[in-house]
Amino acid sequence: MSVTLQTDLARYIQQECGENVYLCYQCKKCTAGCPVAEHFDLTPNQLLRAAQFGQKDLILNSKTIWLCAICETCATRCPQGINITAIMDVFRIMARREGIKPKVPAVPDFYKATLREIGLFGRMYELGLMGELYLRQFLRGELDFRQLFREDMGMALKMFRAGKLSPIPSRGKPPKTGPVSPAVTDPKTIAYYPGCSLHGTSKEYHMSTLAVTKALGWTLQEPKNWCCCGTTPAHSTDHVLAAVLPMRTLAQMEREGHTYMTFPCPSCFQRFRAAIQAVTEDEELAEKVQAQTGYLPSKELKMDHLLTTITERVGYEAVAEKVTRPLKNLKVVCYYGCAITRPPRLTKAKDYEYPTNMDRLVETLGAESLDWSYKTDCCGVSLGITQLPIALGMSRKVLHNAKAVGAEAVIVACPLCQINLDARQQQIEKEYNETFNLPIIYFTQLMGVAFGLDARTLGLDKHFVDPVKFLEKKGLLSA
Repeated sequence: MSVTLQTDLARYIQQECGENVYLCYQCKKCTAGCPVAEHFDLTPNQLLRAAQFGQKDLILNSKTIWLCAICETCATRCPQGINITAIMDVFRIMARREGIKPKVPAVPDFYKATLREIGLFGRMYELGLMGELYLRQFLRGELDFRQLFREDMGMALKMFRAGKLSPIPSRGKPPKTGPVSPAVTDPKTIAYYPGCSLHGTSKEYHMSTLAVTKALGWTLQEPKNWCCCGTTPAHSTDHVLAAVLPMRTLAQMEREGHTYMTFPCPSCFQRFRAAIQAVTEDEELAEKVQAQTGYLPSKELKMDHLLTTITERVGYEAVAEKVTRPLKNLKVVCYYGCAITRPPRLTKAKDYEYPTNMDRLVETLGAESLDWSYKTDCCGVSLGITQLPIALGMSRKVLHNAKAVGAEAVIVACPLCQINLDARQQQIEKEYNETFNLPIIYFTQLMGVAFGLDARTLGLDKHFVDPVKFLEKKGLLSA
């Protein structure tokens, strides 16, 4: 069968996201690194080839554009520097605009539900989000009642009892204008964006972050009425909205006198940096964003992931000075996940494939950080909400390798990584007939243990795989 070359699609992609699909010469590094490729009907390189030939219908009717985990591995490893994840966004937005029925309906359902919650409350309402997804699946006849009653309801109940799942939504939406405060001059007082999950299902990350920064003599200030960054549903649905949502919070942060912000959530960190880059490089987009927010970011504005803030701005020496209980005889692996260091065009990370700053931090606390193979591999991220079997398989690989190298715990710096590896660990063990029993501990919690803080202050009692008994047996927590 002959194939006719059509360039209209390639021109449209370049117009929408600036990417030239004709740079792809089919080396297949994107596909080789993709953790979800086995579930695609078009591998990443095949999708780019289809784009080169203008096969729009083939692409927009594929499962691939909806199953992409947006882990940025393909964009990071492409020798031509093609931002394939940005091209995936273009296809998802195009499919929605053209009314094409998605091959994986749970994913756009997740996008719609999330954006509805953000529109209503300014932030993600996790309980309402899951309720809408279950309802949509039920109406389509796709609801897995066994999963719902045997796993999900029990997990939700435990989170509710731990104060990690609120029946009342949190609200936030900064106004376009407001009073301007004097510039913050204290270098140890910085703006802090917790993101939706740290006020909900990842509450222990929030608690331990505040506790250890206080112990270090640093003050974190949340911008008043901050709103959700929009995360994947926003940039997969509307380029303007994806930039507008972070700008609302940045405007409030600058009005409060801050020029530096730290993010415990890698996804939030990425979205804020992406928004700034987008309005910097695209004048038309900048005009639209400014029209809606009355704001564009200043050149002095800086931001980092919390791990970078601790290791570079606070510093290893300052951390070492606060250690009162060295973590001797503790062997761990540091799991960065896919979003802290990738893509390097946004994160500016130099060692984005094999980072070491969390390892060095852990060793500063007295623990042993082991070498392993899944340091920056994807756990499944939000596929854990929409395509659970795929996410369970991806998380299982992480846990399996951690156990294989002799790790006694996995140290994380991402809310989604922690939930996928901790809350779903028992289900993964059942599914794959393996036993892990690996506590999944936030790096801030580990710091707090070394600083001599108690388990409740650090939220260690809120985990599914109990780290308290484990740390007590190690003599690192008082019984």
